[in-house]
Amino acid sequence: MFPLKTTERLNSWPVVTWLLIALNIYVFVQQLSVADPVHFIMHWGLVPARHPYLFHPGQADVTAGWQTYAPLVTSMFLHGGLWHLLGNMLSLWVFGPNVEDRFGHVGFAVIYLACGLAAAITQLAFSTGEALQIPVVGASGAIAGIMGGFFVLFPKARVVSVVPIWIVPLIVRVPAFVFLFFWIGMNVINALTELQLSFNGTQSAGVAWWAHIGGFVIGAVYGLVLARRAPKEAPGEG
Repeated sequence: MFPLKTTERLNSWPVVTWLLIALNIYVFVQQLSVADPVHFIMHWGLVPARHPYLFHPGQADVTAGWQTYAPLVTSMFLHGGLWHLLGNMLSLWVFGPNVEDRFGHVGFAVIYLACGLAAAITQLAFSTGEALQIPVVGASGAIAGIMGGFFVLFPKARVVSVVPIWIVPLIVRVPAFVFLFFWIGMNVINALTELQLSFNGTQSAGVAWWAHIGGFVIGAVYGLVLARRAPKEAPGEG
């Protein structure tokens, strides 16, 4: 099921959403243009083994340069491939504008980054074995936070989605709570399955399921306690 748009109208231009999409595309183009893309990803991606101080503050190196800690942010703007980028940008395009409308432009940018950081830390907390050496990249954790915010802010909204059935796509209007409950449910199932496999020594599938969960939860919390109230409708509007 792929989201196309929501039924909620906007009261402001989603300029921050557009800027974030443009920035992600720009960084992806830079990835393609460097001489050694693998080194680029390893340098700017979030490699769990390099960040033990997140859970053991005493191991933090106060003399380290900014590049040591930069991956906590830069990893949010890197992607593993074109489809990875397109899938994330589609979700941001669909759910970002309404959440930005409610949080405000500055608030939305802050929440996006906060959810991205929470997602990254959650993923690192559950990384074990060989996964400690695999760079965590992608905007999906931050976008999961935006989806979590949308979940609590617009529970009665509809998400116009494409359901691929053989070769004929089906366009349906799915209640937001159904779409997002299904989405987070699949992430929880996959995360728990992968965690169980890791205990048996099986290598990670390379998908940051826990980042999605962490970002979604924090976004939902922000949506509950920080978002502005819905604007009142003008007289005569239904």
